[in-house]
Amino acid sequence: MFLKSAIDRVVGALLAVVVVPVVLVLAAVLAARLRTWPFFGHRRVGRHGQVMRFPKLRTLRPDTHPYTLKEGGTVIAADRFCAFLRRRHLDELPQVLLVPLGKLSLVGPRPKMPERWEPTDPGYRTARQLVPQGCTGLWQIGRHAHQMVHHRPAYDFCYLQYGSIRMDLWIMWRTLLLFVTGSTVRLDDVPRWVIGRGWVSEQHIRAVGGARFLVPRTAIGSKGPTR
Repeated sequence: MFLKSAIDRVVGALLAVVVVPVVLVLAAVLAARLRTWPFFGHRRVGRHGQVMRFPKLRTLRPDTHPYTLKEGGTVIAADRFCAFLRRRHLDELPQVLLVPLGKLSLVGPRPKMPERWEPTDPGYRTARQLVPQGCTGLWQIGRHAHQMVHHRPAYDFCYLQYGSIRMDLWIMWRTLLLFVTGSTVRLDDVPRWVIGRGWVSEQHIRAVGGARFLVPRTAIGSKGPTR
């Protein structure tokens, strides 16, 4: 975890320098198209339940509530350009700036909204917050990222149980491919060589009530089902 934190600070700072001009260009385009302030922020929950301010580029209609969930077809991109940014997760680029500040990791579970807006199972919620939340992760590059993150808990728990620095590097590579080509992954696409000892022990996950979300090792890199 110490090495992971060091990588976050160094690589995160370098990425922030690269990302800032890209974000400014996209923001200028969005401001012209939407005729409103191109950024918005809301609260997300980080490691150990710490609440943070979460910045994004505005891609939804200006009158959309900031805590609107993806369920029910209520999240509608303002136009085709905005829809493209959302599909490639480019609207999330401002979040990279939180990494050098230590508020986010480059790779980790997706920070969820507060319980008032996104209620979840207590065991699921507590277990995934045992590690730093990430700008990208298995769910973010996964085939089911169009759904709510808690509807596909296997992505997060696979990372908790089998994560490693190798997996982090692979996820960052696949994130770049997602930006460029739009290609996503399933759990059985995760190569076996990136599987590690994990960031949280199964005993700890069970202790906080997350036992039913545990993912068997056979679900990774085996063309097995994603639950």
